[in-house]
Formats: sequence, C-alpha cells, structure tokens
Amino acid sequence: MKRTRCNYWLGAGLAVAALLLVATTWADNTDPNAGAGTPSQPGQSDPGSSQREQRLTGRITAIDTAAQTVTVKGTLMSKVIKVGSDAQIAIEGNTSAALSDLKVGDRVEISYRAEGDTLTARSITRTSSGSKESSGSPSGSY
Repeated sequence: MKRTRCNYWLGAGLAVAALLLVATTWADNTDPNAGAGTPSQPGQSDPGSSQREQRLTGRITAIDTAAQTVTVKGTLMSKVIKVGSDAQIAIEGNTSAALSDLKVGDRVEISYRAEGDTLTARSITRTSSGSKESSGSPSGSY
C-alpha cells in the first residue's frame, strides 16, 4: 500500500512538472505584441512588448548593400536581416568593420531583434571567412 501511494505522488509530481514545462515554453513562444495596448508615445514601443535579443549562426548567402540587408542560412532556414547604422560589425578583432567588409560564404554570428516583421541586427561577428575553409572540411557542412 505504501509503495502504491509513493508511485501515485511520483506520477502526479511528474505530471505537474511536465505541465509547467509546457506552459513555460508556450509562454516564451507567444507573440508579446498580441493584445498589447497602443504605445504611450508615438514612435516608441510599449515596454511590455519588447522582445528579447536572439542569435543566429550561419553562412551569408546574399548581401544587399543598397537595402542594407544580409541573408544568412542557419541550420534550418534562411533569414533576411536589416543592418542598421548602429549595428556593430566585427571581423578578426576589428570592431569597426562595415557591411562592405563581409562576403558571401562568410560564417557569422548575428545578434538581432524582431521589430514587427523586420529583423534588425544589433551585432554581426564573422567567425570564419568562406574563402579560407577547404571544401572537404566537416565543419562546413550542416
């Protein structure tokens, strides 16, 4: 009888933990702008609707200097990211690099925020140049 009661509480505890995990994951993935009121001042976002900074690591597949965007292919998908004038670009320790210093094929890590439908880069760091890696390198495939 004691063993049955112990199994019951263990099962109930695991069920509660699973529900909390699902609820937390669901809350993290919901749109923070859904149901938000209008901003208090024009041109400023509601402090409760600000999104977290996200990271993307992948290879640059396209650079549009006119539109100030880079397209980066990560593990699962490609994303077009706007590079504003305030974005920090770092290449081999040079933190004052420009968008024009990046090349298609470069492996980069980008820190960005979603602002509406636009992904805006906060920082771009080139982790390796596309021209320096050999084609047989296992690190080049994913």
